[in-house]
Amino acid sequence: MEGLILKKSTSLLFSGLLVSGMVLGATVTSTTVHADNTATTQATANVTNNVAYYDQDGNFILNKDEQGTEGSPITFAPDGYAIPTNNKAVFGGSAATVRVTVNKMISVKVNYVDQNGKLVNSEVVNGGVGNTAKLTDLPAGCNWVNDAEQTITLVQGKEYNVPVNKKVFNTVIFKTSDNTEVGRTEIFSDKVGDAYNLTSSQIPAGYKADTTSLTLQTDNNTQFVTVTKDADAATGTVTVNDQPAQLYTIYGNTITGRTLKANSPWKIFDTKVIKGKTYYKVATNEWVEASAVTVNNDTTNTVTPFTNTVKTGSTLSRLYNKEGKELSGRALGPNTSWKTANKMILNGKTYYQVATDEWVDASTVTVNGETPAEPSNNVVTINSQIASLYTKDGKVVTGRALRPGTQWKTANKMTLNGETYYQVATTEWVKASSLA
Repeated sequence: MEGLILKKSTSLLFSGLLVSGMVLGATVTSTTVHADNTATTQATANVTNNVAYYDQDGNFILNKDEQGTEGSPITFAPDGYAIPTNNKAVFGGSAATVRVTVNKMISVKVNYVDQNGKLVNSEVVNGGVGNTAKLTDLPAGCNWVNDAEQTITLVQGKEYNVPVNKKVFNTVIFKTSDNTEVGRTEIFSDKVGDAYNLTSSQIPAGYKADTTSLTLQTDNNTQFVTVTKDADAATGTVTVNDQPAQLYTIYGNTITGRTLKANSPWKIFDTKVIKGKTYYKVATNEWVEASAVTVNNDTTNTVTPFTNTVKTGSTLSRLYNKEGKELSGRALGPNTSWKTANKMILNGKTYYQVATDEWVDASTVTVNGETPAEPSNNVVTINSQIASLYTKDGKVVTGRALRPGTQWKTANKMTLNGETYYQVATTEWVKASSLA
């Protein structure tokens, strides 16, 4: 990776070099356009136009200098307005004055109604009054009645009832032999009696299902499938820290003479809390303490017990399943508190479990006892030592650090487990103890 040049971050970079050898800075790429075998050197002319914006009633809104290529559409609209769907305003010649009529932004409610007249789901669609909008949030388990129903014209104060065909729906709950629920999914088909085969992504991670062949029962029915722990299924990977890691039995007892080599990677197959400490299973009856390893941000998910309370912010917090897929029509209300059962790291993002197979993005909530991030416009200076970088969860970012004596502009400040961090990049934070 040495010598790699990255594009400049628009807001957080102030100055300095990453220890990994990567230089953050702007790049300029020259382009030659070829038509057949002939190189073209004449580029389309960039022009500046004075654009006058008016609403649909002819009222003046503002004048603004816009840049673009002659003949191309003007796409900018003032705050609170939208370019009309049938926009015909284009850039003129250099220094031309162009008049653009824009539509006021509105919000309309769309109800999805099934073939029995029952409400399936609702959503709010935003756009310019008079503009057309293509509906894309089709409720799970439904089909469009026809293509024409997918497009609506936005009218102030109008509520839309859009017909959909709802399939037969069953809930499948996965339970172990001791009747412990470990997950659930939803299955759909056209009619009762249809055969359905569960996919691997629907079965809870780390488990095997006794059967994957189901038959659709009465609409809204619930089916139960027994699952067993899959000893061969890894739930994630970890890397041992700088010191060898002691191994333990399932009861937390030391296994004499058994350690993991420093900085070595290992698959993990289960997670347990033993006497208040979290352990990961790395082999048959061999467990490593969580504090001795670092969870890797790979494509698998790592789940650890996390009993706490989280609070949402001033907006809705969307919910996701264990695979990171957003759940249609499911969200937590603003400024509400929720108990958590587990914490999951999936593809580098952190989620908290607030219900069976319902997880909330950690970036949208505040954990009880942790100070939320607050805006920070400070410029910080790294002290005389290399400064490690961390994720928002306090995990070390592998292979990334800041050079001694360099300066960085910060965007946010937070306190995590009693320690202060400053945000110096989109997903990277530096400890206050590393600053001069």
